[in-house]
Amino acid sequence: MKKLILLPFFFFTSFVFSQQEASNWYFGQNAGIKFHPDGSVTALADGQLNTLEGCATLSDGNGNLMFYTDGTTVYNKNHQIMLNGTGLKGHNSSTQSATIIQKPGSTTLFYVFTTTAVAMIDGLQYSEIDISLDGGLGAVTANKNILIYTPTCEKLSVVKHSNNTDFWIITHGWDNNTFYSYLISASGVSTNPVSTNTGSVVGGSNEFRSQGYMKISPDGTKLALCHQFIPLVELYDFNNSTGIVSNPRIINSDNQPYGVEFSPDNNVLYVSLQTFRKIYQYDLTASNIAASQKLIANTPNYLGALQLGPNNKIYIANYDTADLGVINEPNAIGLSCDLQTNAIDLLGKKSMLGLPCFNQSFFYLSDIKISNSCLGNVAAFSLSDSQNITSANWNFGDGNTSTAISPTHIYKTAGLYTVSVTAISASGTSTKTRDIVISSIPTATKPQNILTCDDNNDGFSSFDLTTQNTAIFNGQDPSLYSVTYFANSTDYANKKAITAPNNYVNTTAYQTQTIIAEVSNKANASCKSTTSFDINVFDSPKPSVVVPKISSCDNTSVGTDADSRILFDLTQRATTILNGQSASQFVLSYFKDVALTQGIPSPSSYANTTSSETIYVKIVNKDNINCFASTSFLIEVLALPVITNT
Repeated sequence: MKKLILLPFFFFTSFVFSQQEASNWYFGQNAGIKFHPDGSVTALADGQLNTLEGCATLSDGNGNLMFYTDGTTVYNKNHQIMLNGTGLKGHNSSTQSATIIQKPGSTTLFYVFTTTAVAMIDGLQYSEIDISLDGGLGAVTANKNILIYTPTCEKLSVVKHSNNTDFWIITHGWDNNTFYSYLISASGVSTNPVSTNTGSVVGGSNEFRSQGYMKISPDGTKLALCHQFIPLVELYDFNNSTGIVSNPRIINSDNQPYGVEFSPDNNVLYVSLQTFRKIYQYDLTASNIAASQKLIANTPNYLGALQLGPNNKIYIANYDTADLGVINEPNAIGLSCDLQTNAIDLLGKKSMLGLPCFNQSFFYLSDIKISNSCLGNVAAFSLSDSQNITSANWNFGDGNTSTAISPTHIYKTAGLYTVSVTAISASGTSTKTRDIVISSIPTATKPQNILTCDDNNDGFSSFDLTTQNTAIFNGQDPSLYSVTYFANSTDYANKKAITAPNNYVNTTAYQTQTIIAEVSNKANASCKSTTSFDINVFDSPKPSVVVPKISSCDNTSVGTDADSRILFDLTQRATTILNGQSASQFVLSYFKDVALTQGIPSPSSYANTTSSETIYVKIVNKDNINCFASTSFLIEVLALPVITNT
């Protein structure tokens, strides 16, 4: 990734930000995602891979799929089984069943390394692929299932050698505390590993202790691994010049640690606890790393792998679900890392426990760092070794420049920009380049409140919050932006999103609840806006179905005797109609017709028109006039008896 050219008076270093080899991921039950150059992610539904755990995928330098595998079967770019691509010695239930390395110095040869499950006899092996065979679709050559050693833990990690040409593949032995670092060079796979005995012994009668991920930091200086059933999370230093592992530290001993991943800047570590559904964060710059532990997620899902993506976000395998979680700002400490538990819809395909295992050097960031990459924000640029820089010339890629060592800049248009800097330090002059994406900040339009009537007589109701999407987007393209809902401001502050917004049940009966809606840019979730709206369930009227009629004798209150017209006080049936509900909460209106259009303005002194009438009553919740019901009762005038004088 780095090229050093010796010039007469100084070193010139060129770094191009490119991670296209990790552009396509296939994993789980036929699930897949595609990373685009602007940082956005779309789901893929064409994958043939079906695996519980480990898998690996490789694309070319332009982001075109080459092949992928679960460690037992290799699929070509057309999603067909590659020639001679079955029977590899990985395992469906091996944590890191496979990883792929391009043979140094070759444009056509690749190695697929595999580990079997629970320290079984197949151990660590590799097979060779020649991508030039079968018309460019590739084939597994006769160099297939070559045993390196056995038994082994279910752990693999790959990183570039410090010479920037060769690779180290690192594994952990079984029934020992030995790390094996194998050098991959133009000569092939070394048969004599660099062995380091350090840290905890992994072994015993419980072979499940072999489970759990191992990762090397993108800069090749740190190594972390999870022993799921010991249980332990260990952190080490790694020397990518010698392959030696050193400085063991136990940073967690909670149950079921499974996934582990470093932040792009190599300063933050994340660990997932599988069945305990938690994700912890560790500040690797702290004097006491274990004490820096922060719980950043307590999710509803069983958790699997954590894997850096080419857009510098960490993706989370949610077991047996049709989505992935994501940590949008993994370099940030605490909840500002912006974890979303259900971020990437997999089009009905299933995430299981594993995500593709890559060469970690794919994710090594340029020395150029940027924060606030949202349109209109003040973007801040810096260099990782800025303390040694004496002068710098920046080009922001939009025609603007700066000579500040750590400049700021405001972009006026969203898009992809190539930023470069020529910096001078005591060791000479270097030029660094990085592609950045400036993303637009969406607007969040406040929608109408959702007020509903109680159907269950308990004050609770199921709300489809996603019906608010159209109003919140207000004409913005939903393919570019997403809406995430939070039950209250506290949950929003803690990044605890509503997992099923299309079937959300309010938390408190008959009380207003304010929902927070966050609209974020899919390409950069830190570019976001919020709005809010209320939901409430109002008590529905429950009038008596049977209301006694009001009967009265003819009198002279209206007209004369024997005209069958009198004045009725219709409100004398109000208590019966309310059926125990509050008279201060519900309003009664009286009508002459069943359509409730002919109102009776003075129900306490109503003059009937016929001797027998049906009076209709509408009962309304005064706080929500849409919550109403109706009932009826009879009124009748009885004729006075006629006495004949004798």
